[in-house]
Amino acid sequence: MNFSFVFNRFKNLILNPKSEWKAIELEAHTKDQLIKQYALPLMLMVAFCSIIGDSIFQSRLTFSIVAVLFKAIFVFGIAYAGMYISAIIITELTTSFSSKKDLNSCYRLVIYSLSAYFAASAITNLLPFLRELYILGLYSIYLFWLGTSTVLQTPEDNKAGFVVVSNLIILGVFVILNLILGAIFTGIFGVVLLMK
Repeated sequence: MNFSFVFNRFKNLILNPKSEWKAIELEAHTKDQLIKQYALPLMLMVAFCSIIGDSIFQSRLTFSIVAVLFKAIFVFGIAYAGMYISAIIITELTTSFSSKKDLNSCYRLVIYSLSAYFAASAITNLLPFLRELYILGLYSIYLFWLGTSTVLQTPEDNKAGFVVVSNLIILGVFVILNLILGAIFTGIFGVVLLMK
């Protein structure tokens, strides 16, 4: 993993997104390269922040290392599956909005636009008492807005509809995954506690 690449790409997306999307457009990364080189380090950062935050701030009466690790796995799983599934669904949606239908481009758009979400998630997992900062993740919608024209060549008259529908899909995917994986992990964790 090239942490310098991740840091510079993240910094440029947050501080200077218009020019960074133009640079991204010229790259030819596959979805697997994007996941390994950019998304994976960010998702691991979120999981690691979850472990640290829970270890420091969880009540000593209810503290369980197993629960902390399960939550970190849960957080990582939601981020990975949410990003993956959202990109696939949005790829199928592109032609309805006269956009370029290309799976790698949709992965590029989803992965890079979720940068603000990953940062907000890392902060709120590390410092749970700052839950209100989760709202900073909404900057991902703006990143998606800017990337849509550049990466998928979405026409301006279709852009608003595409961005709204795509972000509702991303939100829906993350909510559904939270419900499904939450139930699975709660069940597994309950079994582990009963076996103690």
